[in-house]
Amino acid sequence: MPMKYHSTWFRIATSQAAVILCWFSTVTIFAEATTPRTPGLTEALAARDTRPDAWLLDQPAAASLRGDLLSDIAFARAAPILKSGKAATSSEMREAQQLALTLARRSVLLAPHSSRTWLLIAILQGRESIGDRGAGALKMSYLTSPAAADVAAARLSTFAVSAAIADPELKDLARGDIRLILTRRPDMKDAIVRAYRRGSADGKTYIQEVVRPLDPEFAASLQ
Repeated sequence: MPMKYHSTWFRIATSQAAVILCWFSTVTIFAEATTPRTPGLTEALAARDTRPDAWLLDQPAAASLRGDLLSDIAFARAAPILKSGKAATSSEMREAQQLALTLARRSVLLAPHSSRTWLLIAILQGRESIGDRGAGALKMSYLTSPAAADVAAARLSTFAVSAAIADPELKDLARGDIRLILTRRPDMKDAIVRAYRRGSADGKTYIQEVVRPLDPEFAASLQ
């Protein structure tokens, strides 16, 4: 009797597990097929997504279990704000910014290694006037991927206008992106030019200080 009971219980348990796995696989495949894909994290990442807002608000069930999918949705929601290059002014834009920020924060809880998502949080928080304005998230973007060419351009532009540009740790981390571009990816020098032109007075000064010893001629061309 005990053996029969255990055998029945085992069959029930394995059947339930199979159903759960089947459900998760199905909704994950559906979510991956329908989640908006964002371009690389460069100046062009803000291309407007054409999917209806209602879909983005009602994400597939699997998206809430997958940090990467939540990140894609967050980028799609943030696209109009990133494209404008300005702080959200209308109530609609502020709502979109807050939703994108919420999704991005949920994403890094599930996928804390995502440098690009931390950077998105830093960009969105940088347009608010409260808290650290993205300094903590910007540091996390560097720490999770300190030498990543795919985020270096946008990250350097974000650093150049950061209110926390005087932070010694953040300055050391940003130095790595500049060195990466000058020593290993000279084809990306335009990213330094854009960051310099966009940067605050302190941002411009720091970029000059880092670039000058590595490439004096290029440093002179920035002025």
